Amino acid sequence: MNIIIFGATGRTGKELLQRALDEGHTVTAFVRNPSKLGISDSKLKVAQGEVTRYTDVDHVLKKEKFDAVFSALGAKSMFKRDLVLIDALKNIIQAMENNEAGKLIHVSFIGTHREAGKLGFLYKYVIPNVMTNLLRDHLDKDNLVTSSKLNWILVQPPVLTMDRYNGKYVHEAEIHPDKSRKLKLSRANLADFMLKHVNDSTYDRKAVLVTE
Repeated sequence: MNIIIFGATGRTGKELLQRALDEGHTVTAFVRNPSKLGISDSKLKVAQGEVTRYTDVDHVLKKEKFDAVFSALGAKSMFKRDLVLIDALKNIIQAMENNEAGKLIHVSFIGTHREAGKLGFLYKYVIPNVMTNLLRDHLDKDNLVTSSKLNWILVQPPVLTMDRYNGKYVHEAEIHPDKSRKLKLSRANLADFMLKHVNDSTYDRKAVLVTE
């Protein structure tokens, strides 16, 4: 596959990048500062630019066709709004629509899932009332994705960890409460799910919970 990752220097983006390369995919990492990548590979291309500048995003998506565009742009705070990321996602979506790019796979947050309250007290009461700004940002971004003309998947994980890949995770569009679930997910398992669903239509134009 030929894919591009926005947010490739973040913790989730780096995990996704390394796993994609290990699987033999051709990857373009769109980054502001290439020195932060710390990865070199014959199948890795680096596109330097500002995701908040539409011309930079449009330029890289115009150059070649991608099977998938991954949005792994992470918020800097759980409590403050980060409107820059919303503008960045607007640019990605507009450039994808204008250049007929492939599927958009966007990392959101389980708190925005319409059935998140089924997961218990934390997701029904605490997060909506304490992490209000984070949720608002994610909801705004989710709305941008779902109202677009693109083929997309909203991946909505719970707490992300740096645990190793083990392939032991579940995914579902409709939440089925299960007390045995840990409600956490390693970034390695998240990356595995995202890459597997580039050519899998199961969750096309749907939001999906992925958790361990």
